[in-house]
Amino acid sequence: MIRLGCAVVILTLSLAVQAQQSTRIALGCCVDQSERQAVWDALNLAEPEVFALLGNGVAANADDMDDLLAAYEVFNRYRGPRMLRRNSAFVSTWGEDDYSIDGHVGADNPQRYAVRNHFLTFWREPLTSERMFQEHGIAKSFIIGEAPQRVQVILLDTRWAREPLKKRGLLERVSLYFDDNNGPLQVGDANRLLGEGQWQWLEQQLSKEAEIRILLSEMPFLAPQNGYPSWALFTQEQKRLFALLKNLNVKHVLLGHGGINFGQIVKAPQLLDYPVWQVSSGTINRDNGTPYQFSQRQGLGEPSTRFGMIEITWSEQPTVTLSLRDVNGRPLTQTTINLRDLQ
Repeated sequence: MIRLGCAVVILTLSLAVQAQQSTRIALGCCVDQSERQAVWDALNLAEPEVFALLGNGVAANADDMDDLLAAYEVFNRYRGPRMLRRNSAFVSTWGEDDYSIDGHVGADNPQRYAVRNHFLTFWREPLTSERMFQEHGIAKSFIIGEAPQRVQVILLDTRWAREPLKKRGLLERVSLYFDDNNGPLQVGDANRLLGEGQWQWLEQQLSKEAEIRILLSEMPFLAPQNGYPSWALFTQEQKRLFALLKNLNVKHVLLGHGGINFGQIVKAPQLLDYPVWQVSSGTINRDNGTPYQFSQRQGLGEPSTRFGMIEITWSEQPTVTLSLRDVNGRPLTQTTINLRDLQ
């Protein structure tokens, strides 16, 4: 009986400790498979429960499928991603560099089914996965943890149904060539991004029970309309997303993204009934980018960011820490939010 009592005490203490543990989701993007990728060591040491590669997993610039396959063959020589896959849930979506063929960057890609098959096979998606055959692209949703520590991760696909944006005129692009605050694309007020199938799927996913929801995209959800790829250039789609979250009364939402060559933490105070926070991934090993001006950025943009981190601490009053990490895994900047403030 004494031994049983001790066992009960030990089990109780074990559960109490477990309740204090954290959940870590690491974000990366933008790999140049021909260059050294030193950050994988830091990512493996960070031991995230989830690692999300948010687009441009290879720098293919593909004219045809052979170019894309050759880029994956080079990337496959690196040991770091394989090690991370053993210890973390490794999920990925695509960006322009690992989706487009011969300049076709959206629904206009005539080889998108072949690209999808190879992309999902390379990233070891199970053959029975819905992503292999669903008609709205490769969006994915899953929940880690048990109540009351459930975290839903929703990985959106912004390529499969996308109506490509038009570029600014040639003279305007030339005049802005050295202006880091302006990119080459025009705003597309009515351009499609997700497609009706994915919108319906997203609404279904948001109806599932979870304590925290993390929406991930290959490009920023929150950004100025400055000509660089972001949801802000797809005006109606961005409005529809936040209207959906508001109509469904979704609480505790966090945003993560890739697609820019620097790190940033952003806070938008007025889109929902609570502040919306967004953290970026930086780049795995591509050239540092110059941060564009953005009034909602918290602190400075960090060009040397190699991955982003979302860490949830399950204390009596749970908190979320958003951080930008350098190649050695050290925080460049971070901010901590009380979960009760996201409702």
